[in-house]
Amino acid sequence: MDGKKIAEFAFDLQNGLGRVDAPEYFSLREIGMAASLAIHIKGLQEIEFEVLRKVSDFFFSINSHSLRPVLEILEEIGFVKLITDSPRNIKTVIPTVPHFDNLYSIIGDFAKNETLNEIEQATLHILNEIQKAPENKDRLLNSSGIEKGVFSSCIKIGTHGGLIREHRARGRDMLVSPIYFADNLDGLADLAVQAGSTEIQNVLNIIKKNQGWPLSFIETNAEIGGVKLTTTQQDLIYRFSTEGILKPPKISWAGDEEHFIFTPKPGNGRLNASNREVYERAMALVSAVRKGQLRYDQYKIISPLAILRSFRNKGYIRQNSEAYSQYLKLVQMKVAKLVPAGENFWRVELIKEPENEQALNLAIQLLETGEMADLEIDREAIIALSKDERYVQSLISARELRAREKALQDEQATYEWDQLVMRF
Repeated sequence: MDGKKIAEFAFDLQNGLGRVDAPEYFSLREIGMAASLAIHIKGLQEIEFEVLRKVSDFFFSINSHSLRPVLEILEEIGFVKLITDSPRNIKTVIPTVPHFDNLYSIIGDFAKNETLNEIEQATLHILNEIQKAPENKDRLLNSSGIEKGVFSSCIKIGTHGGLIREHRARGRDMLVSPIYFADNLDGLADLAVQAGSTEIQNVLNIIKKNQGWPLSFIETNAEIGGVKLTTTQQDLIYRFSTEGILKPPKISWAGDEEHFIFTPKPGNGRLNASNREVYERAMALVSAVRKGQLRYDQYKIISPLAILRSFRNKGYIRQNSEAYSQYLKLVQMKVAKLVPAGENFWRVELIKEPENEQALNLAIQLLETGEMADLEIDREAIIALSKDERYVQSLISARELRAREKALQDEQATYEWDQLVMRF
């Protein structure tokens, strides 16, 4: 397994386990902590150690005892400079994470030199398989060569940490990861039994290479991006869409509408709550230019990618007669404005806010690589890292208060439900 994947899975493991004590994972958790910290300090100025300590503990589940070894890893990699006022006391941390390099690849190069124990190696293998599609538990055990006791330990810990879920489908035990698939895991497991994990992987790979393809084109032409689909693959896409495994965004115009297909929405581990709006807006941007490419009225977009790159660079899309039907969804989502530019002509102007700029970058990335990166970043944590200790403490207190209030509400709701049931 390449280093980049090791670092990504280590991040998933740390993010999933959180504060769960799992001594079986030592090296992987340190690597995961290093990755988690690195993606959040990239681009920041000097950080007070006390601020970093509190933010790391609260947001990333990196306790005070683990923080220094993690910082030493990042220092060895070249991602931080540690400013000390004594041999044992870190005063401030200066992030030096490269802006344009893939930090998972760099951390992965470090990780490849680490010695992983048997459970850590087995966990990486399991996560690598269920990242692609649900897997038959017995088949995965037999094909992996992992010792049964080790395999069971991985599944048990992974389930406890929210990395793995077991689903019984058509008499088979299936393993699905809520890290990589967010919606209708039961339905996904059932389809994996029916069609096979390999067929699901094939379909998702085709979609990944052609994000935002119109569903009507798939149904009519039995192809995506020039790739012919088998009857089974067509049926899978239909089932994905109708059973909520995929939730294709829709554009409506002049009595017509179109749905646009994307790979499944990732789970909370890969899609932080602070980025959900960015994710939705990015899909809307891709859908808009795909409409202009494939569901145009008179004038076809030759290169959706070129349009989005120009939109990012210039902040606008020049006036055209199809802009209203094509980009109205972006107006509704507060991504852009439609400015009248003559009879039936509209100019599209980007609303320059950080979320929209992030969404535009993500949309471009979706068309370039098919992948969704940086959605795991907690934007609130980044803000906290740039503030002082008092701000961080007030933020933590506010979050804890909201959590307590929710717990009380849940208890009250449970009580009221029990009282209602007792009447019948």
